[in-house]
Amino acid sequence: MEFKKILIGIDDSHQSEKAAAYGFALAKLLGAEVGLVEVIEPMIVPPLSTGIVGGEMDMLNNLPPVQVMNAQDASAKNVMQHYVMQYRAEHNITQFLETGDAATVVVDTALKFQADLIVVGSHARTGFSRFFTGSVSEDVARHTEIPVLVVPMKDKD
Repeated sequence: MEFKKILIGIDDSHQSEKAAAYGFALAKLLGAEVGLVEVIEPMIVPPLSTGIVGGEMDMLNNLPPVQVMNAQDASAKNVMQHYVMQYRAEHNITQFLETGDAATVVVDTALKFQADLIVVGSHARTGFSRFFTGSVSEDVARHTEIPVLVVPMKDKD
C-alpha cells in the first residue's frame, strides 16, 4: 500500500503538535501530500450564569453567540496558520477549516481529500477520564476504512 496523501488532524494541544510532527515526518519520508484539518466544534453556552464570578463560562454568557463563534473561528485560523508556517518550507499543505463534530469532520475530510492515511493525536487517557472526555481518535478509527495512525501522549508528557 502506498501513502500518497496524509491527513493530519490538528488543534491547539500538545497532542496535536506531536501528531503533526509524526505526520509531517512520515509525509517527507514517503513524498506524500499533506492535508491539515482543524475542526471548530460549536460551543454550547448555557443561558444562565454559572455563579462563578469571573469564570470562563460567565464571560462567554455575556457575549452574543456570533461573537463566540467569531472567537472560535479566529482561534482555529491561528492554529492552522501556526502549522502552515512551521511546515510549509518542506510541504505543500492543503488546508481544511471545518465546523462540526471533530471525529465526523475528520473522517469526512479524509474522504474529500482522498487520504490514504489519517494521523491524529490522543491524550492516552483511560478509565473514567476517557469515558468523560471521549476519544476523538478512537471515534475516527471506528468510523473510517482509511488507516489511522494514533500518536499517543500521556498526560504527564
